[in-house]
Amino acid sequence: MNSQRSLDGRYRINIELGLRVMIEEQNNSKGDLVPCYVKEIITRDAKHESGILVRCENGKVGRVKYIGTETSFLNSMELITNLEKKLRQLIAKELSSDDPNWWINKINPTIRENAESKHSTNITKKKILQIPNYELIEETEFTDLLVILTSKKNWKNHFEKIFHDEKALYVKLDELAPYRNLPAHSKDVTPHIERKIKVYYDDIIHLIEDYQRNNF
Repeated sequence: MNSQRSLDGRYRINIELGLRVMIEEQNNSKGDLVPCYVKEIITRDAKHESGILVRCENGKVGRVKYIGTETSFLNSMELITNLEKKLRQLIAKELSSDDPNWWINKINPTIRENAESKHSTNITKKKILQIPNYELIEETEFTDLLVILTSKKNWKNHFEKIFHDEKALYVKLDELAPYRNLPAHSKDVTPHIERKIKVYYDDIIHLIEDYQRNNF
């Protein structure tokens, strides 16, 4: 990889082409951070307050705020929530790629029925609280995602090419699942658990993104 540097000696950060970074997109008033891989360093103007301006492989342009993954700035519970969201998006995208009726044909009946029941129960509450009406896959639990990903047909037809090692994925998600509700039960997240969440998060996210970068 070709290494590029900021010209500002006080804030000298090595930015490499192909490096994963979190950027704040140009013209994004919300200030949301977007993950991407650096394709071009547009400016070396060393605006240390704003970050180095880059263009990413997905075409997005913005200022680098963090180098690496979301583990640089999200806490443990935010990482699990973010991973949960990314896995739901992956499942919906992959399973619908060859079957528009994937929710019926490729989701375990018990998981599907529980999600549909929760969806129906929450409709009134969502209207009162003005909460958007989520897709059914978003009503699934963390443990449900593990079952969907590793079910025999889904794994072979859709997810083996992404995660490669079913047992390794199962162990990571199975260990992460109990941590999902620790704050709700007033239980502390120990340093050991924090480290494990970060490592597992990075492992899983890199596999997903490596696949997406090589196939889209």
